[in-house]
Amino acid sequence: MSDTSIYLPDHVYRALKSKLSKMVAERFEKHGTDPETEVVIALGEIGNIWPEFVRDDAEAA
Repeated sequence: MSDTSIYLPDHVYRALKSKLSKMVAERFEKHGTDPETEVVIALGEIGNIWPEFVRDDAEAA
């Protein structure tokens, strides 16, 4: 896990999330999970990568 947060412009984050979701969709759907949620968890909790729109909330916490 990374100790440094990475903030991407919102459009880049959305594009990355969309592409990753499409890449894993079939695999997760076969096992009954939501691929978009899995991608968001991976980006945020594992990679510490967040969309710009959450920066204010993260800095306030």
